[in-house]
Amino acid sequence: MERSAAAKYAASVFYEGFNDFDIYVEDTAPGYTKIFASILSRAISNNVTLEKIFALGERSNVLDAANKRLSSDSERKAVYIVDGDLFLLAGEREPLPKNVIALPRYCIENFLIDESTLISIMDEEHCSITQDELARRFDYSGWISRSTPILTSLFRTFAAAHYLRAGIPTVARGYTSVYMGDNGELNIEKAKQTEQEVINLLTEKYGTREVNLALQHVDDKIEHDKCFITTYVSAKDFTLPLLMIRVRALTETKAKNINLKMRISKNCSLEPFSDVVNSIKIIIGTPNFPHN
Repeated sequence: MERSAAAKYAASVFYEGFNDFDIYVEDTAPGYTKIFASILSRAISNNVTLEKIFALGERSNVLDAANKRLSSDSERKAVYIVDGDLFLLAGEREPLPKNVIALPRYCIENFLIDESTLISIMDEEHCSITQDELARRFDYSGWISRSTPILTSLFRTFAAAHYLRAGIPTVARGYTSVYMGDNGELNIEKAKQTEQEVINLLTEKYGTREVNLALQHVDDKIEHDKCFITTYVSAKDFTLPLLMIRVRALTETKAKNINLKMRISKNCSLEPFSDVVNSIKIIIGTPNFPHN
């Protein structure tokens, strides 16, 4: 039986002797707290001990726990991290508690989209093709270039639906709603059809004017100096599964996606995570994370 959010939250007391402070996140899927812990422990400091990160489930659970901590008399330091999600494009519906950090990318998997690490893993998984040749065949920059206009159009529509609180399926449709097949390429026609289905549902419910205003609101939120795919598109449901398909097509690796993700988390660039680290420092109240 799935434990309640309160039980998961209470479990952190057993690790107070091992964690210098506590971190709570959303995702409860197997392996994801390990991925978080791997990236965070690498990014923060060698002087900080984080034996375990605690997953509370949906976003509202994390926010509720954060608010309860603020209203309590606990002196234990704690940080609460939520996904950027479609809120990055739609905007937050209310101010986040001061002990909460929203990831500056859609979700933790977005930080795993790292070209050099993906190519390195392919090199480890193939016994004869050279790393340079694998990189050429993988064509990371070409795939990003081909996919960006398709996914930009799709996710601005998804974000408009989120902004309008439409309650219709968007990101949950997943990569299978737009992909072409075993090479990880996107099917333009399938993507357009998926996008149009959402637009039609929105227009039927809200009218053309409100839908256009919502799309404009989303467009105003886009930071054009950032890569749209790595920032605003769900890597859990879309980009990383598609890239994994490309990895498998070239290497025939039998490793599960979650195992590959764990390997990436141990080697991916930490630079994109720097804003998260700086926010943690502010919440914890120390610039250097000294060991207690």
